[in-house]
Amino acid sequence: MATFLALYRGKTIAQAQMVAVTADPELVTLVATRLLGSPQPDNDDAVVTALECGRRQALRLITKEANDAPT
Repeated sequence: MATFLALYRGKTIAQAQMVAVTADPELVTLVATRLLGSPQPDNDDAVVTALECGRRQALRLITKEANDAPT
């Protein structure tokens, strides 16, 4: 399954415009790995904590998939 990265830029989220998109597996893996390396935020909200855990698990799976891919 392909994984894509998109880069947006704007003063606000509502004004943001996409400036680049890539499915390059090396770039996707690099970004996923760096996001995993960032500290997990402390949050007392169970819903936010569940979302963060799910996001981090998805990043782990993306990284594993890229590392397991034949070269």
